[in-house]
Amino acid sequence: MPQPPSSGPFRVGLVYLYTGLTELLPLHAVYALLMTSYGVSTGELSVLFAVWTVTTFVCEVPSGALADRFPRHRVLAAAALAQCTGFALWTALPSFGSFAAGFVLWGAGTALTSGTLQSLLYDGLAAEGRAGQYARVSSRVAAVQACSVAASSLAATPLVLFGGYPATGWVSVLLTLLAVPTALSLGRRAPGPVPAPLPAPAPAPHSYPAVLRAGLAEARGTPRVRSAVLLAAALTGLGVVDEYLPVLAREAGTPAAAVPLLLLLPWAAMAAGGFAGGRMAGTGDRLLAVLLGAGGAALAAGALTGRPAGFLGIAAFYWVLRLAQIVADARLQHAISGPARATVTSVAGLGAQAVALAVFLTLGLAARWASAAVLVALTAVPVLLLAVRLALRPDPAHHVPPPQPDEPPPPARTGAVERHS
Repeated sequence: MPQPPSSGPFRVGLVYLYTGLTELLPLHAVYALLMTSYGVSTGELSVLFAVWTVTTFVCEVPSGALADRFPRHRVLAAAALAQCTGFALWTALPSFGSFAAGFVLWGAGTALTSGTLQSLLYDGLAAEGRAGQYARVSSRVAAVQACSVAASSLAATPLVLFGGYPATGWVSVLLTLLAVPTALSLGRRAPGPVPAPLPAPAPAPHSYPAVLRAGLAEARGTPRVRSAVLLAAALTGLGVVDEYLPVLAREAGTPAAAVPLLLLLPWAAMAAGGFAGGRMAGTGDRLLAVLLGAGGAALAAGALTGRPAGFLGIAAFYWVLRLAQIVADARLQHAISGPARATVTSVAGLGAQAVALAVFLTLGLAARWASAAVLVALTAVPVLLLAVRLALRPDPAHHVPPPQPDEPPPPARTGAVERHS
């Protein structure tokens, strides 16, 4: 399996930059409007969303095995390039066919990133003896993601006003294109002291089928890993309720122009929750259950108020949810011990897609009789059930190392053992 050079410390800043470039997408806020402006009907838009979802679902685990078989920085570069190509198709050749092709490329890019970024980050830190910093660093990645999405929503309005939908498209193309060399740079370590040597990792399988089998076996057959996979999948999948928040805001009487500003509340809460999660990576099931129970109750209460002020409760839920997601991801990464980390992480991503699909189908059926407020409040039910499940099960040790300072360990006198990242 190819190994990158290890001439200096792992450059975490490039991970932040890559995340920001691939999430700061003004087109994301208006792509549905772009498509309908070219004659795409509501029914056809639903078909396009289905293409997007199915592509991500089908590619999730196979792409994780790719990231265990080939250098992960190249897989991330391919993900950004796929995204960039899809946006270019939408902007330069707007039609139903190009929209469908763009969603396939975007779905493939999402699947290629899922599992790959977390694994590259964990192994990059672990190779230098800094695995205990993973939760803190991943929480900052989550905060960068939330802030980038919020900033892209704000940037979309002036771009549309002055350049129309094409302006949002070309800016998104440029940003994702810049992410390609950023990802490739992750394969080159920064100049600096060589980290302390670590024991050589266990031999990894060299064929793609062997990597895939190893990852699936660990996700299914190791109890601690399986438990972490299920928790991460549930928490990530339940976050899709944010798709209904713009409708809820309008239903609550918020003027259309003020909806993006109101939606900044949950996004800001997610950023803050990400930072909190990095400091609470060792949180046990009991405390996590209490937090999820309070968050689910806040979500239901906030949605059912029928007023914009209810978004304070929804923001509280998203603070808890992002915190819990960071905790679950840290548990998962520290639990994985086999040679197929990205594959195992992608299994959790596949589970998240399944949970999200179940939420969409359930709320889609209920939408015939219920308002957006009721639909969002219904999402609190599985959150509360998950809280009960965590409260009732035995609270085992999760073996999450305590947070460590950001500084790398003192340089050693000999070279470091190279690790796959």
